[in-house]
Amino acid sequence: MRVLFIQNNPLDESQALIELAGFLQSQGHSCSLLLDTVEKQLVDAARQASPHLVVVACSMLNHGWARSVATQLKDALGTPVLMAGTAPTVYPDMLLNSGVDFIVRGEAELPILAVLESLSSTGDPSGANAIPGVFSQTNGHWEGTPAGSAIDIGRIPVADKNLYYERYPFMRAFPFKRFLTSRGCYHNCSYCYIPALNKVQGGRSKKVRRKDPAQAVEEVAMEAASGPLTHVHFSDDLFTNDPDWLDEFAALYAQRVGIPFTCNTSAELVSNRVAKALATAGCFSIGFAVETASQEVRNKVLRKGVTTELVRQAAENLHRHQVKITTFNMIALPGETPDQALETAQLNAEIGTDFVRLNYAFPMPGTGMCDYATQNGYLSEGWPQKFGRTDFRYAPGPQFKTPHRKEFENLFVLFRWAASSVKAVPTVKRLLSAPTPKAVQRMLTLQGAWNEKRSCHHPCLRHPS
Repeated sequence: MRVLFIQNNPLDESQALIELAGFLQSQGHSCSLLLDTVEKQLVDAARQASPHLVVVACSMLNHGWARSVATQLKDALGTPVLMAGTAPTVYPDMLLNSGVDFIVRGEAELPILAVLESLSSTGDPSGANAIPGVFSQTNGHWEGTPAGSAIDIGRIPVADKNLYYERYPFMRAFPFKRFLTSRGCYHNCSYCYIPALNKVQGGRSKKVRRKDPAQAVEEVAMEAASGPLTHVHFSDDLFTNDPDWLDEFAALYAQRVGIPFTCNTSAELVSNRVAKALATAGCFSIGFAVETASQEVRNKVLRKGVTTELVRQAAENLHRHQVKITTFNMIALPGETPDQALETAQLNAEIGTDFVRLNYAFPMPGTGMCDYATQNGYLSEGWPQKFGRTDFRYAPGPQFKTPHRKEFENLFVLFRWAASSVKAVPTVKRLLSAPTPKAVQRMLTLQGAWNEKRSCHHPCLRHPS
């Protein structure tokens, strides 16, 4: 059976699609991909692919595009259209009344394989909602079968980015590439899609499932041998959760690849042993969430089971082994005060953060934070409907009701200055209520963008020939 994947843009090759396509190909199906923003005539290109099944990749915040393109392709081709990704998992009702025949909630490999087997044997997709994880539209709602077992990650072949390169060779020339060595996260953070995924998967996604270290290294080595590669990023949620795995990976990676990399984890998973293994492997920087320095906000709003002391200890271990620190931070959380947000910047300064990532807290429908904000009056009850409109566009700024909008807008501009030095914090505090000249705002915003850019560029070790 021929499967056609649709993605909206080429900025990031999707590891989920690469692994899904590799798995389906290992089961005898053929896979191709089209990038909507690159194709001049998407429908014509889709017709030429002559697919038996169209799969639209729908991540959070691009549901408007996904609804539109699904309707367009369904009307033009008449081929079954399935949508998979974080959006149908977290807020499926926003995808009703579109051109989608089915959605997959949860991991997609086993459900889509079963859909293809059903199409191959009967040619009729109408009964696909009996497949675990697959839902179809019935009388204005989704009807289907809860997700079954999560796939054994050992069944997924070595990831091959040729899904993108065959039609879009310019993507091979990108020197920045992402890789994935695991799935799963045991945290229950209120702002993230992971709790919804864990609920859909019956809690099975809380267990972190890892590829064999040799396979993880082989995927990077194969890519380094086929084109320019100066920056490797591992997109795992918890890259360092298994110190034994990391020790084995570090030795193999340093020997076979030797390209500095970045990765993400959680502060409680950065022991001295882990920091040493990261340094051995050639880790340039590792990112973990600070989000807020307020333990009250962390517990009540974020449901984040990490303490400030664990953040400090992680930073100390990383500094000891000269691994740079990237932190993820949010401001304008529901009920947060500017002073609490400024404490987050100060904590970054105290732990010696090298690269600061900063976002306004966002009320993603289907998440615990959105529910908390609605229940406590920080968000209008009509927010999910507004978000679900096809013309929805994200507007930068505080997303929750607050009497401190101006202070948060100023802090967003000044945050990195405060995070660079404890001595800067009192000055930033005085400036929070002052009007900030637009020229200064632009200068500091550009400085923040440069900080982000630097976190993605580092000396590249020569790859062994």
